[in-house]
Parts: sequence; C-alpha cells; structure tokens
Amino acid sequence: MKITFILPMYLSSPSGGFKVVYEYANRLQERGHQVTVIHPRTEYPDNALIGRLKSLLWKYKIKLKDSPLVPWFRVHPGVRLWLVRDLREEFIPDADAIFATAVNTAVPVAGFGPSKGRKFYLVQSYETWQGSDDAVRASWHLPLHKIVVSKWLMRKAAELGVAGQTTYITLGLDLSQFKISTPVASRDSVQIGMLIHPLKIKGTSDGLEALKIVKERFPRLRAVCFGTEARGSEIPEWIEYHRKPRAEDLTRLYNSCSIFLHPSHEEGWGLPPAEAMACGCAVVAAANDGVYEFAEDGVNALLAPVRQPAALARKIISLLEDDSLRIRIAESGHRMIQKFSWDNAVTALENILKPS
Repeated sequence: MKITFILPMYLSSPSGGFKVVYEYANRLQERGHQVTVIHPRTEYPDNALIGRLKSLLWKYKIKLKDSPLVPWFRVHPGVRLWLVRDLREEFIPDADAIFATAVNTAVPVAGFGPSKGRKFYLVQSYETWQGSDDAVRASWHLPLHKIVVSKWLMRKAAELGVAGQTTYITLGLDLSQFKISTPVASRDSVQIGMLIHPLKIKGTSDGLEALKIVKERFPRLRAVCFGTEARGSEIPEWIEYHRKPRAEDLTRLYNSCSIFLHPSHEEGWGLPPAEAMACGCAVVAAANDGVYEFAEDGVNALLAPVRQPAALARKIISLLEDDSLRIRIAESGHRMIQKFSWDNAVTALENILKPS
C-alpha cells in the first residue's frame, strides 16, 4: 500500500508530534508499505530579511528530495522524505491513503482528488495553541477520517459530533530504546529531570518555579533538563541543561533521574513522561488531559492541578521524603507503560487502512 503523511513544515529539531509520524512511517515501511512524508516550505514574513534568505535557500533543500533530512531521528532508508514548495496537489504523490497531521494540513488534504488516496487526519492534540477554536473545530468537520491518539480526544470528537468518523488508536513507545539501565532503587533520589519547552502551554515556568521551591527545602536537589532551544536566562545556574540530546543520550538522561517532572498545561498524549516511566522514573505531572492516558494518581504517578507549581513541588517533596514511595511509583509506572507498544498501534492503523 502507498501511504502519504503531510507534515505542516520541516523541522531540524526534535518534535514529539513529528516523531510520532516518523515512527509510523518507519514501521509501516518495515511491514512492506511504501511511505512518503511530505514537508511543505515554511512561510516567512515578506519583510523579514532572515525569512527571505531562508526562502531563497529552500530551492536548494528541494534538490535533496528523497535524501535523509531528519538529523534527530533515524528514518527508515526506504521512507521517502520530500520537501515541497507548498501543498498544491501537483506536488503530492498518488497513493492509497493520505494523512493530514495538523490543522493547516487538513484543509488541503480534504481538497485533493481521489488519486491521492483515502483521506485521514492524525489528531495528536486539540490544537488551539496554533489557531483559533473555530479553525480547529472546522478541521474536525472536514471529510477526513480522524485518528485520535487519546481517550480525551475521542471525547472531544463526540462533543463535536464527529465520533462516527473518528477512531481511537493510542500511541506507542520504542520500548527497545526507552528501558531501565540503572536500577530504580539504586538511583540518586535527589536527581530530577524535566523538559524545557518554548510553548507556554508546556508549563516550563511552572516547572522551574516548582524546582525552585523544592531546592529551598532540599538544597542537595539536582535537576537535569533538556530541550531544543539554546539555554535561556530563565534556567537557574544550578540546573544542568542539554540541548537536542540524541535518542541514546535521552535514555541515559532519564535513567540518571529518580523523578521526572511534567508541568504541561495541555497534552494530546505526553511522550516525555511516558518515556521517563519506561526508563524507571517516578513521574510527577500536572493533571492535563493527555497524561490520564497512562497515569493514575497515587498508583503509577503523582498528579497535581494544572498551573499550580506549589502543588507540583509538594508532590516532588513527598517522593524525596519517602524513598519507598518513589520506588513503588516508579516500578508501577514502568510495569504499566509496557502495554504501549508501537506494534499494537501500527497493527490497529493497518486495520483501519484496509479497504472496506
């Protein structure tokens, strides 16, 4: 089967949503399908000098069509990675199935002719953070079969009246990569990890405030953070920061931590805390809709209300004061997260792709 995924742009830095698409592409390719991932040119303001220069350089990027383009993810050599000027139909290959992957790709995909394949919309979040609520709602009502990654997005589909055109397929983890290499019980109990993210909804400021509160109570606390941007001035000097860690480095980072803090206000699913669970961290998270896909408060994670850094700090402190609780939460999380395999997710997607 020929399958096309339409990403909203090309990114040279890691992105959770893009990572999911590349994972699907790899695993579908391994199962004998021919997969193409399309990256349209990013639009820049006409009056921005840097934007004009990037637009001029784009023509040279286009010559790299079919070449490995993703430095942060190992894409299967058989997957075709295309850079295109825009999402006009002439730049899109014929296929058996085509996936929109964001609000701004749903409209063009909906307008393509039948030669581009049966039309699907991979929904990983309710994307009001990058568009108006009206635009997001409209995208859900387009004639595309929605594939949502979490139960709360399935409830959103019902709320919007499109549940009949929507299928729930939860995400998977690469459990051959994200696994325990440092025993949970032998880790330094005062080392904590966290993602630093520029989007406000990711709650970085809440996370840093929570860490500050905990540091005042436990001066020995060490934090190891990572992200895609250069280290910002908002990150205290005592916090270790890693920019764009490679996959193997990220696994080591998770394994160096006893606790992982996830302060995000909104998530479609929540890859970093799930990866941290798989690597043996006790997860403390803001109770956004996405983490409920795999986290149960007091059982395999500790959850606090969204946008309440002091509450997050109290949860962290409870783990620092009771190492047996930390170990129990970490081991329970590790056991539970094993059910989220990519094999299961890809099989479910293949079943949807089969002609009715």
